[in-house]
Amino acid sequence: MKIFHSNRGITLVEVLLAMTLFAIILMSLITILTQYISYYRDYHERLAIKQSTRLALNYIEKRIRECNHQQMIYHAESQTIEGQNSMQERVWVDLSGQIRYEENTLLYFNRTTGELRVNKNKEHNVLVRNIKEIIIREIIEGRLIEIEVIAAGLDYSVKTSIRLCYW
Repeated sequence: MKIFHSNRGITLVEVLLAMTLFAIILMSLITILTQYISYYRDYHERLAIKQSTRLALNYIEKRIRECNHQQMIYHAESQTIEGQNSMQERVWVDLSGQIRYEENTLLYFNRTTGELRVNKNKEHNVLVRNIKEIIIREIIEGRLIEIEVIAAGLDYSVKTSIRLCYW
């Protein structure tokens, strides 16, 4: 049984046709892969911004919970929470958006750079970037606040409610 026996070989037209078909298929695959990579990059950037926003809220909650809840005061005019740590030192969480230069600042939000920073010993270390705004609402005066962290460059925010005192 003979399947293909020809002494003729492949003509130039057949070679050009095969190369053209191969090039069309290859260009289609490259276009699809380029779109996939672009989609993946955008998705990864959005996910990173969402994670940093959630991380910022987690840092804020953790630092507030480190304070003695019997000695905690929320100053609405300056959007600052004042408390005492375990060594009875006064500490602050400042979410006003202004740079805070005082020592023992557990956290402060710098609105111009969109960063959440720590300033315990005047080091101004950056904890989280890509924050557009931090909004504090006092639900029950002196007792319950709601904190909302809004992401920069994305329509995304996270909220939490925190009890300031338990009496």
